[in-house]
Amino acid sequence: MDWGSWLLIISIIILAGAIAYLGDILGRRIGKRKLSLFKLRPRYTAILVSVITGVLIAAVTLLILSIASQDVRTALFGMKELKTQITQLEGREKELQDSKTSLEEQVKTLTGSVEELKSQRQSLQEEIQALQAEQTRLRESILAIRQGEIVFQDEEEILRVIASPGMGDKEAGDYLLSLIERGEKIALARGAGLDKEIQRAVFVLEDNFNETKEKLKNTEVPLVIRLVASVNTLRGEPVIARFLVDENKKIFSAGEVIWSGELDIEPQKTNIELWLGELLKELNTLAVKKGILPQQGKVGVISASNLTEVTSLLQKMEGKVTVEVIAESDIFTAGPLRIYLRVKK
Repeated sequence: MDWGSWLLIISIIILAGAIAYLGDILGRRIGKRKLSLFKLRPRYTAILVSVITGVLIAAVTLLILSIASQDVRTALFGMKELKTQITQLEGREKELQDSKTSLEEQVKTLTGSVEELKSQRQSLQEEIQALQAEQTRLRESILAIRQGEIVFQDEEEILRVIASPGMGDKEAGDYLLSLIERGEKIALARGAGLDKEIQRAVFVLEDNFNETKEKLKNTEVPLVIRLVASVNTLRGEPVIARFLVDENKKIFSAGEVIWSGELDIEPQKTNIELWLGELLKELNTLAVKKGILPQQGKVGVISASNLTEVTSLLQKMEGKVTVEVIAESDIFTAGPLRIYLRVKK
C-alpha cells in the first residue's frame, strides 16, 4: 500500500473522529438544555442527533472515497454496467474458446492434409525414380540393340521340351528347376551374366513357376514347355524368363497331304525357285495357324536333296503340274513341320 492510501485512511479516521466529537458535544448540549427538534422529546432528540452524526460520518467517508478512487465510484455507481460488461466479456470468452476449438480442429485437419500430401509426394517421387530407372533401362536397351548387344529378345525362346504326364508335386518342381539350369547354360553361352547377389543367370517368377508346376501335375497328355525371355536381355545381365505351356496335340499324320496346288510352267518365263520360296512361306503361315509352335519364326523343315530334286524336275517340265506337300512323319504342336514335296503331271 502506497503513502497516498495511508494518507487517505488517516484523513478519514480524523474526519470521522471530528464529526463524532462534534455530534457528542451537540448531543450533550441538547440534553442539558433539554432542546427539542421536530417536537421530539429531548431524549429522542439526542438519539436523532447521534444517528445523524453516524450518517454524516458514513456519507463523508463515502464522499471522500468516491472523490479519491475511481474503483470506489465504479463499485457504488457503475455496478450494473460492470455486471453487463462482465457478462459480455464472458460471452466473448466463450466465443474465443469456441474459435480456439475450431482453429485447433482446422489445425488437425491441415496437419493431416500435410501428412497426406507428404505421403503422396513420397509416392510420386518413388514413381518418378521408377520411371527414370525404366527410361534408363530402355535407353540402354535401344543403345544395345543398335550396337548388337542384345543376347535375348523379348519373347525369344531359350529352350523347348516335351513333358510326359503323371508327375507328382516334387517331381514336377524338380523337373522345372532342371529346365532353368539348362536354360542358364544356354544363356551364359549366349553372353548373359550372373546376378551379383545370388549368382543366377535365369530368373522365373514364383507365380509362373507354381502355375506351370500345377499344370504338369494335373495333365493327362504330354505338354510342350518353353522357357522364353520376358524382356530384352543385355549382354552381361541375367535373363528374366517365364514358362509357356501348350498341349502337344497331333496336327498332321505321316503321309498326309498338307497342301496341294497347281503350277502352270512356261519355259524361260516361270521362276521355279521363286515359286518354291513363296510356297515354303505359305506353308509356314499355314502351320502356325494349325497350332504348330514356331522356333525363331519358322516351323518347316525340308531336306535339301528333296528340294533340289523337285526344283530340277520342275525346270524340265512344261504346262500344268500338281505339287503336293506331304508330312514326312506325325507332326505335333511342338513341331517341327517335317515335309517333302511331290510332283504330279
